[in-house]
Amino acid sequence: MFAEQFLPLVTERLILRRFVDLDLKPFLAYRQDPQVARFQGWSMLSLAEAQCFISEMQTAPIGMPGEWFQIAIAHRQSNLLLGDIGMQVYRENPAVVEIGFTLGRGAQGQGYAKEAVQGLIDALFQLGTIGKVVGITDMRNEPSIRLLQRLGMTLVRSDEVLFKGEWCVEQTFELAREKWSLVQASGAI
Repeated sequence: MFAEQFLPLVTERLILRRFVDLDLKPFLAYRQDPQVARFQGWSMLSLAEAQCFISEMQTAPIGMPGEWFQIAIAHRQSNLLLGDIGMQVYRENPAVVEIGFTLGRGAQGQGYAKEAVQGLIDALFQLGTIGKVVGITDMRNEPSIRLLQRLGMTLVRSDEVLFKGEWCVEQTFELAREKWSLVQASGAI
């Protein structure tokens, strides 16, 4: 588990934090948007499920191996919710964290996802116990693939899987802490 002080994380335009009650309406809006949900592993939520989810994330331990934890992505000045990042420390190898990210449609295409994920990766590697970050996406999700590549992640595997009732190819990207340090030092990000 991570220390409670792991959050909030602040970037130039964003704050990565725990969910708050005021996040309910924007959270429900993007989680019920079929275009946003298309390549996501989660299912659309009812109002009651969204309320329960937000309540759970307000007190859930951060970085519990084998458990997904969602981090709210909010605009730094307004504190309005733009999306979220899910992370799961692998139970079988606690030095590996898988991430996934979602932005509401109105927040897409503005560099927020890159800024948020980059901020989280920085914080994860600064812990000293995390050696690798993994991102898995549908090969049809070109914006996510481009983002993972811009962050220095490398495609390590493609697997044909049944996802939401249809066959697709999931691509697994990885980034080791050593490579992240080199990418950061070179200013390539």
